[in-house]
Amino acid sequence: MERQTRQQTRQQWWMRILLGVILVLVIGTALVFNRAIHPYAKLRSDAELVAAKRAQASNFDGFWWNTRDKSYVTLSATRKNQPVYVVIAQKTGKVNVVLKDRGTTRNAILQKTWARYQPKRVLNAGLRMHKNKLVWDVGFVARNGRLGYASYDYRSGRLLSVIRDL
Repeated sequence: MERQTRQQTRQQWWMRILLGVILVLVIGTALVFNRAIHPYAKLRSDAELVAAKRAQASNFDGFWWNTRDKSYVTLSATRKNQPVYVVIAQKTGKVNVVLKDRGTTRNAILQKTWARYQPKRVLNAGLRMHKNKLVWDVGFVARNGRLGYASYDYRSGRLLSVIRDL
């Protein structure tokens, strides 16, 4: 009888130790993940503050970070009850606000990219300034596993350039 009790006690301790180790691993993974996304979350938060203050934008429902040649952040928002994109140059802080109905939407550009290049997946799609014009840049992984970038004119949706097989 005493032997069974010792065995049960030992098993209970091993279970507690195992649960403790699992708990430590779960908490550690959550902390690492939180640290990994913190710069992205801070960038978004800072961009929303700039867009609210300098562009009078609110109701943010999209955020994209474009780092092709210069770094830009784009927010989808509303201003005076109209849907807009707020494009912020990260280095200079210059803010451009464009009405969504004056150009091509992100979803329309993504549809064009999927139809034309049939990528494995799209990595990023965001607005940036190029020669004083807004362009959509779409980064994707092609079927052959190589990277590609397509740039589209914001106003017309016309393909401006494509880089493939990187």
